Amino acid sequence: MNKTEKNTIIEKINLDKSYINYHNIIEKKLPFKFSYLDEWLLKSSNLLLKETTNNQKKYRVYKRGTIIKVDFGVGLGSEMSQVHFAIVLNKYDNQNNNVLTVIPLTSKEKRFNLDLGPLILEKLVKKIQKELLTLGVEEELKENNRYVKTEKIAKVKKLTSLLEYYKKNQKNTFACCSLITTISKSRIIGPINEFDILGRARCSSEVMDLIDKTIINYFTNYNLTNSLN
Repeated sequence: MNKTEKNTIIEKINLDKSYINYHNIIEKKLPFKFSYLDEWLLKSSNLLLKETTNNQKKYRVYKRGTIIKVDFGVGLGSEMSQVHFAIVLNKYDNQNNNVLTVIPLTSKEKRFNLDLGPLILEKLVKKIQKELLTLGVEEELKENNRYVKTEKIAKVKKLTSLLEYYKKNQKNTFACCSLITTISKSRIIGPINEFDILGRARCSSEVMDLIDKTIINYFTNYNLTNSLN
């Protein structure tokens, strides 16, 4: 048996063992992140397969403070898992860069989570509401949609579905400062439809300044108070 054949056998054994491990985990019917394991295994394997055949060398550019939605998959221990909104922290990004450093967002209050209030998703909701008002058909559609043009109805329905989605998630937002991580851009979930501004909407400079100060205090020994004196 040559080295290549031996490696092939070892690879197959490892894959079989991995399958058994994952199957045993799923059979336990555990809550939270483990209930998402089968979906994530399929999705991650598809992404890895795509990576082996994809010659893409240009990637979308994201500005600092951009709000995105990320599939963090199934992490080990207390690592961020499943789908969450996140804020891009990169000062610079370019088309050749396929990774981003992000701070995940959650609705759960914890000791090291930074309270951002409802500001993040509130901004998205207000933009959608403004778009609906510019159509001038929001109330008209509710009362009698026979008088609304077909194309307007289609647009209103898409905007309304967006509004319902973001309102449902419009809770107090907490930035998970202890869970800052670098992700592949392939983990980013695209917009719901063409009117979704997720991936384009950005946090205010006030929010980013607050995040910066918290990161400095959390991860460094740099004294912000003394530096201002």
